[in-house]
Amino acid sequence: MKKTLFGLSFIASTLLFGAESTYTQFLDTAIEDIYDIHNFSKANMSAMAQDDKALQEYSAQLNKYEADVSLFLQQNAQESFSSKDDANKALDDLNKLSTQNVQLAKTMAYLASHHADNINESYNNTLQETSKTILRLSDDIGVMADRILLMAKEIGIMADRIIETQEIQSQNLIATQKLVKYAMTLTDAQITTTRNSVNNNINTGMSNMNMNSNQIQSQVAIPMH
Repeated sequence: MKKTLFGLSFIASTLLFGAESTYTQFLDTAIEDIYDIHNFSKANMSAMAQDDKALQEYSAQLNKYEADVSLFLQQNAQESFSSKDDANKALDDLNKLSTQNVQLAKTMAYLASHHADNINESYNNTLQETSKTILRLSDDIGVMADRILLMAKEIGIMADRIIETQEIQSQNLIATQKLVKYAMTLTDAQITTTRNSVNNNINTGMSNMNMNSNQIQSQVAIPMH
């Protein structure tokens, strides 16, 4: 909670006073918060795989986190690093943030492939929306990466270091997209299977009713002696 309030204070200062929090300051808070979200998912994985309420709580945390990152990017379109050390730290933090976003995507893929077959459509819809949030967050991290890498070039960070960071960011972006799309595909399949199962049960029930009705009519039609 303290870390969340700390992160919000940066955003509040930006909105109220026009003072820009730096990328390194924001990344420090963002990384701590994404660790907290990931730890929450590990501690509540069993409940999240079975219960829509638990999944919705996790989804709400992700939605707020993505909104905070998006707002920061909107309020900090221009930035410059004060030193090479500052830029290098931002590159390190960027790698951590990108890697943790892959972990969020892995959680979605796991939940989509391991939740109970009888989970209702509301659960599947929550899973879909949470997957979309992770994709938006991945896009936000990509925007942040572009800005940080550009600023790092301007301040004279070694080209090899920038290329290495670009490669890690690219790999993690692709991995996140693949995992989330996999999760959403599985969820779509679950919804289709559930609907087909319901329709089959209805059709089977109607068929049985028709058979019973025909049997009754046959019995009535038999002449009594």
